[in-house]
Amino acid sequence: MQASNVLNPANFQSEGFFYTLRKNRGLSFYTGLVSFLLMPVYILLSQIDPRMVVGANTWIKPLKFAVSIGIFLWTMAWFLELLGDFPKFRDRVEKYFVISTIVELVLITLQSARGVQSHFNQSSALDGAIYSIMGMFIFPMIPVSIWMDKKFRLLGSKLDPRILTAVRFSLWIFAIASVVGVFMSARLAHAVGVPDGGPGLPIVNWSTNGGDIRIAHFVGIHALQILPLFAFLTIKQSWNVLSVKIVSIGYAILVGAVFANAMLGRPLI
Repeated sequence: MQASNVLNPANFQSEGFFYTLRKNRGLSFYTGLVSFLLMPVYILLSQIDPRMVVGANTWIKPLKFAVSIGIFLWTMAWFLELLGDFPKFRDRVEKYFVISTIVELVLITLQSARGVQSHFNQSSALDGAIYSIMGMFIFPMIPVSIWMDKKFRLLGSKLDPRILTAVRFSLWIFAIASVVGVFMSARLAHAVGVPDGGPGLPIVNWSTNGGDIRIAHFVGIHALQILPLFAFLTIKQSWNVLSVKIVSIGYAILVGAVFANAMLGRPLI
């Protein structure tokens, strides 16, 4: 299958895109699908289990991660399918993404079932070990995304330059956002100027009283979706690659701005 078929705007908006993803990257597709199917389970559990953890129902965290992991796996499957010139690399990276995200979601669910915090939790040897295991599986996302960028650079002229530019920028912004995640882990907190667990925005629970580093992490990792979608728009509108570069640089500045705002202890809203 040609790369242009996978990232064709027409396919993206049709069943052909998902059919292709399921056929060629089944491991990522079905794992992502299971992750999405867990959403109603977590929602049901949140309705029958009133326990609260850090200011939110204990099942909200695995619910948010289930959504995020599903989107992430389908996005990376879409990226990896482009790297047809590197089949061994592509298959190994896909297995890593699937295994690491499964470990992440299982351990978050375990901690939610125990009614304790999954992240930054060092209150017991067990909690510390669980958090360390999560970190060991997730941290390699940073070098792996940079390694993927290297493969895309080698692929070069085989892709539409607008798609190539968007994918490469998004991988680097994702890597930087992952470093922000490491920074939060080192602080054992995501709030700045206020304790974790105070009043927050609906669903995302970002602090409304102080800074919240999770915003920069969230905005940065979703460059993986936002920038390629913009590249599709540029293709449809026959815009040139410069427009993708400008938007990508602007997006990177946005991530830096929300991070700086959080570090100043200011809420987003």
